[in-house]
Amino acid sequence: MGADHEKLPPCMRLHAFAAVEMVLDVLHVARQVADVDLDSLLIYLCVTEATMRPMLLDPSTPPEILELVRPPEEFRGSISRLLVSDKLGMPRETVRRKIQQLVANGFLLEDEEGRIRGTQRFGEESIQKCVQDLYVAVQRYDARLRQFGCAGVMTARTDESGPFP
Repeated sequence: MGADHEKLPPCMRLHAFAAVEMVLDVLHVARQVADVDLDSLLIYLCVTEATMRPMLLDPSTPPEILELVRPPEEFRGSISRLLVSDKLGMPRETVRRKIQQLVANGFLLEDEEGRIRGTQRFGEESIQKCVQDLYVAVQRYDARLRQFGCAGVMTARTDESGPFP
């Protein structure tokens, strides 16, 4: 069988389409919070993930910390410009310049040692709406897979109607 007749694994193209659709949804929603160019948005998201990572993944984090609008700094992570550059595959100078702009515009914070963190904005209604919209984008991804006859990615607990009131 020639290359024109080779077959993809089942649902491969469908998964790719649904995933690209979800990424575009996520970027569109995220721009509602940070109306910046795409490079700056990716940097903002990278720093935000690094800021939340230790708080969410460290099993010693007390559960009540996750519900605080402003959790103590010792539970929040940070990231260096170099690591942002490495993670995103962006030139160091671009990352340095974009982070400087994001700090100046109040989207990110820089501490005295040069580490970068996300700001503590979860108490803002616009941020909470963005998180809800992101969750809806993930639900759309799951629904799209199921529409195509592929297994979805989400399973709801029987005692849970959704994550938001």
